[in-house]
Amino acid sequence: MDKNRGGGMEIAASVLTVTTEEEATYRAIAEGQPVDAPEAVAHLVSIGLVTQVGDEYVAVDPRVVAQQHLASHHAALAATLQQMGQVSNLETLARHYDPGRYYGGPVSERVQSRHLINQRIAHVLADTHDGLLTAQPGVPSDRSPAALQDGIRRARALLERGVPVRSLYPSAALTHPPTAEYATFVLEHGGEVRVGQDLPPRMVLAGRDLFVKNHVPESDDAAGWHIQDVAATAFARDVFESYWSRATPWQEAQAALDDAVSTPVQRMILRGLAKGDTQSAVATQLGVSGREVGRELEALRDTLGMRSTNQLMVWWATSEDKNVA
Repeated sequence: MDKNRGGGMEIAASVLTVTTEEEATYRAIAEGQPVDAPEAVAHLVSIGLVTQVGDEYVAVDPRVVAQQHLASHHAALAATLQQMGQVSNLETLARHYDPGRYYGGPVSERVQSRHLINQRIAHVLADTHDGLLTAQPGVPSDRSPAALQDGIRRARALLERGVPVRSLYPSAALTHPPTAEYATFVLEHGGEVRVGQDLPPRMVLAGRDLFVKNHVPESDDAAGWHIQDVAATAFARDVFESYWSRATPWQEAQAALDDAVSTPVQRMILRGLAKGDTQSAVATQLGVSGREVGRELEALRDTLGMRSTNQLMVWWATSEDKNVA
């Protein structure tokens, strides 16, 4: 059987183009007329539209030929897709290649938006066994119910696979209902959550990949960075572990709330001011407005019957609230 016919066709798509001359040649052969166009006939034979029987050329039904080519290309496409699906398996061998080499791995990549960053994180977590570590400094922002449920689903999927989930939050998270709901879920299903007085910049360690917010002034603040460099991610993991070791377990921090005079947000503000930061700088660090910082200080002054921020700082210097997360 001709190799260009049946299921064995392996012809490039560009070769399937039929010129005007070749179409006229095919029509003549189909009508039983003699032809004198050897190059056109040779191309029609290679496609499968014409076959030689003895000394004559005979036209083949073009619909049959088209279906044969479609079947061949479908089979090739299926094989290609199957091979593409195995590419990620090759990448997992990097864990055997990287150790002991002075090679950090791929460079960092700027990712355009939070949505794309979340997609990257989800992709990495689908195969990892190295855990999910997150540090979330600043006053928690309101999360949509959908975003909260996405976070819970992600944590559940990891914990059910036995993958560690650990989260670091500021004390303000203790009284933030969406964050408290997420923390409660993680704790009930075997994860760990801690509260720190001082936290590193926002980071997500997903497996062996590091995701951080944008730290490049010239870039869009909504962007972030996906870092796969081995040395950089190992350093970030050590930084996380250092802050984690000094943080208070969520349950203990929550139990201490009843004895505190100040709120978690107010304590975060006072700690910043005690370090010598201005109210504006503290607002930036916490991700809130300067007006919000002023309102929190005013509320605490009213609670304590004080008139100035200086009086607040004197009280704070010896207050037991300093020891509360």
